[in-house]
Amino acid sequence: MLGKTLIRHLNNLPLKLKIMILIISILLLTATASLIGIRIVAVSNNKLLYKALAGSLSYSANDISTKLSNIEALSSAIVSNKDIKKNLITLTDESDEIKLYNARNTLDYLVFDYYQSNRTNCVNYINLYHNKNAIYSFEAQSQLVPDNVYDYIIQKANRKSGYPCWITDYCNEYGLFLGRDCRRVLDMTYQSLGTLVINVDMDKLISSSTQSILFFPMTYYYVLYESGNSIYQSPGLNKSVAQELYGTMDQDYKVIKIDNHQFFCIRGSYTNFPWEYICLVPYDEISNALEITRLISVLIILLAMVIAFLFSRKIIDSITVHFRRLLNKMDAFGNNDMVDLPSDEDYQDRNDEVGVLHKQFDSMVRKIQQLIQQNYVNEILARDARLKALEMQINPHFLYNTLETLNWRAKAIGEKDMSAMIEALGSLLRKTLSQKGSETTLRHELEIVHHYITIQQIRFEDQLIYTENIDESLLDIMLPQFTIQPLIENAIQYSREGALDACNIDLIAKSQDDLVIIQVINSGSQFEEQILEKLSNQTTKPQGFGIGLLNIHKRLQLVFGPEYGLTLYNQDNHAVAQITIPRRMLC
Repeated sequence: MLGKTLIRHLNNLPLKLKIMILIISILLLTATASLIGIRIVAVSNNKLLYKALAGSLSYSANDISTKLSNIEALSSAIVSNKDIKKNLITLTDESDEIKLYNARNTLDYLVFDYYQSNRTNCVNYINLYHNKNAIYSFEAQSQLVPDNVYDYIIQKANRKSGYPCWITDYCNEYGLFLGRDCRRVLDMTYQSLGTLVINVDMDKLISSSTQSILFFPMTYYYVLYESGNSIYQSPGLNKSVAQELYGTMDQDYKVIKIDNHQFFCIRGSYTNFPWEYICLVPYDEISNALEITRLISVLIILLAMVIAFLFSRKIIDSITVHFRRLLNKMDAFGNNDMVDLPSDEDYQDRNDEVGVLHKQFDSMVRKIQQLIQQNYVNEILARDARLKALEMQINPHFLYNTLETLNWRAKAIGEKDMSAMIEALGSLLRKTLSQKGSETTLRHELEIVHHYITIQQIRFEDQLIYTENIDESLLDIMLPQFTIQPLIENAIQYSREGALDACNIDLIAKSQDDLVIIQVINSGSQFEEQILEKLSNQTTKPQGFGIGLLNIHKRLQLVFGPEYGLTLYNQDNHAVAQITIPRRMLC
């Protein structure tokens, strides 16, 4: 319903406004498509940036994984070194101070040598613990870490039974630790000779692996996670922010704002290690450049739309002015003021659509004016004469007086039935011809039916039995004229054809919710299935009163709506003609 109302409203708009709406719609669609294109470019830019950085960071992650694997290999080489094991056994089994001294010196040398040769893997220092003794590769650096940290590392390494154990609890404070037991087989069991502790400089490890592939004027940040928990974040990044960042990253890359700065965040993982990383690359300059580009694009689009609108309006005005002139001609012609066909422009030399319209209209007006002058007056006079003749022919008073004369004559000779029929016929004609307008009441329709039944009962005598069951509260409802009497006539006509038994006709009027049901039921005939539909689509040719039934149905629908009307059906060997209408009183 709303769509039809909108379409009707649009159809009634002036031509100029319709064209302007069309042009504005096109401009808006173009602007929307342009803005969407700008958005797609920005998203594509982020994808390209991600692909470029993801490849570099993947290389960086592989480099870090390689260095950590090298450190694991270093730990394996140390704990399996024969000289180191031999000297650790000496420290374990011997009590000679000279041998113990020589063993410690040898271990100092070997550990320091391993440290020197593996500093490229970002090893900060290497410690080898035996009971309460410790061998340091860089004692000054080692002393910066509390003893309880080493105790914790040694305990976790002992539980690994000689396998490498990465300790990530102190990455931000003291670095990454690798603990590993050095063991020997004694009496069919493994005996711990000492614990190797390797400290990795995390800041150096991250920077050495990323500085060659990431270069930005603003500092970038790097965060490591183990099982979703932050274990390391670059200096300057708060640990709580780093932890929240993991939950925020619901995709491989995302632009996130931290401390009024935007960062392009990329998530990845390490091969051979159960860790993940998020790299935060400064995005402020890129974002500002994109915003400036977007703003300039929007301004250009708006400027182009304004210019296009003004230019289109100028063109439309130059077109619609000629249609306005044509409409003015039509208005003048409609008011009978257009005699000389005035115009601000001569269209005789124009052959476009506008020129053709004006020339054809001018030609049509001239021809119509000539025809009016020739035929109008004569036609009006002839019509008036015909109307007066019809009025003289159809004078109901002449008919009423004639029927009164016949009624008086029938009474004079004692013909009571004839007198009653003539009196009923006169009343029937008076009720019919005196009604003004197209609507009447049920009461008026029943009066017509009563006069008609009087005539038919005199004709058929005891062969016609008529009964009524009328709800008196419905007597003033509105009905179209001649609705019920034709149904009674149809019932009598078809029930009496070739019938020997008496015909029963029942007229019922009742209310049902907000509806009024009027039924004409007769016992002497049957309706054909779907007779109204067949008459309407002309699959069945009307016979006798078929046209009248269809006429009643259409008039009811015109007055009350398509959901109401006449229904014809059979019930218990009776033909039923049912009228269904809303309960509406005649004002």
